[in-house]
Amino acid sequence: MPEVRSGGVRLHYREAGAGPPVVLLHGFPLSSEVWSEVASLLAPDFRVVAPDLRGHGASDAPQGPYTMDALAEDVMGLADALGLQRFVLGGHSMGGYVAFRVAARWPERLEGLVLVATRAEADGEEARARRVAAVERIRRQGGRAFVQEFVPNLVSEHTRRTRPAVVDRLLALASSVPDHVLAACLEGMMQRPDSRALLGTFYFPALVVAGELDAVVPVDSARAMAEALPTAQLVVIAQAGHVPSVEAPEATAAALRGFLAQRKP
Repeated sequence: MPEVRSGGVRLHYREAGAGPPVVLLHGFPLSSEVWSEVASLLAPDFRVVAPDLRGHGASDAPQGPYTMDALAEDVMGLADALGLQRFVLGGHSMGGYVAFRVAARWPERLEGLVLVATRAEADGEEARARRVAAVERIRRQGGRAFVQEFVPNLVSEHTRRTRPAVVDRLLALASSVPDHVLAACLEGMMQRPDSRALLGTFYFPALVVAGELDAVVPVDSARAMAEALPTAQLVVIAQAGHVPSVEAPEATAAALRGFLAQRKP
């Protein structure tokens, strides 16, 4: 995988195709590999760039903090290094939180925004308590037990039952993330600002993609976010959970292609 340096950190990234640029950010605790099938399906018409966020995949894994703003700065460093002056930005789950920070700070660089299985609101008290408990557990016991428990719930029960290899694939990705990164990302997500007030200010078109069976970000939450955006489409991926790019790559790619085709000059 090629790499660039951003903020002193080596970021590896996948790149496929040529045409209007699309940058796709993965969720926690995964890597750009979750976008591999979607990127291949989009590559005939678009230049797809998918980085491993710092601490994930093949990228460097420095000590924290891993705030969403720090990750957003990495993304913009990558875009600058690749000469992407304007691009469509997509983010899955934690990658969506990073995309919100990019959109808040560099809106003039975006041609569009794709939000996949993510939410605009900050963590509530219950969610914060869960993250605090997870961080304490990782620091006390290591991350293996956390990952083994956390990852299967990312996909739908349908996926777990019919395609257990998908869970194994995600477990392999998550198991490669160092314990200090797991803890720092959980803290970074817990500390992220609420982005709901920003939604009405985004003048660029947006696509919201939700998994029909997502237990992490329910469809109703995704629908509310789409309705708060001035110009947004909502696509619900049948029988998918929280990782539709892996659970249903063809349907996810079709949703993105339909949206991107409207942006294409």
